[in-house]
Amino acid sequence: MTRMILEQSEHPLTPADLDELEKLYNWKFPESFRQLYLQYNGGYLPEEWAEQQGIIFGGFNAIRYDKVPAEQIYLDLIESFPQLIDLFPFAYDGFGHSFVLSLRAEDYGKVSLFAMDGEDFYEIADTFDEFLDLLIFDES
Repeated sequence: MTRMILEQSEHPLTPADLDELEKLYNWKFPESFRQLYLQYNGGYLPEEWAEQQGIIFGGFNAIRYDKVPAEQIYLDLIESFPQLIDLFPFAYDGFGHSFVLSLRAEDYGKVSLFAMDGEDFYEIADTFDEFLDLLIFDES
């Protein structure tokens, strides 16, 4: 298995950036989520990887330092879709739907796809680590 590589990532985050966001919303990101975002603040899979994945994946949202950071996407989404409170939109698919990470107690860490057109949720992975496994393929 190869480690995750993202291209066109935004300015790097600091632990304080993530701590501030967690404190603001009373969240606790999974450790693997924190580690990915400390290494890559958003970005895209390499083109050759994108063709190998088991899901249609567009890219990761930058949490900060982008024109429309993930925190703003979250605020915009919960204004229209209050069912998304405490579901963090960290990525998107090829159709503009949001991959959300649950930060709620009842399903903490679960990753779902929220299809805005029908307001449907599609379960993708039970944990953020499992989600990442869907995006990484064996190069050997």
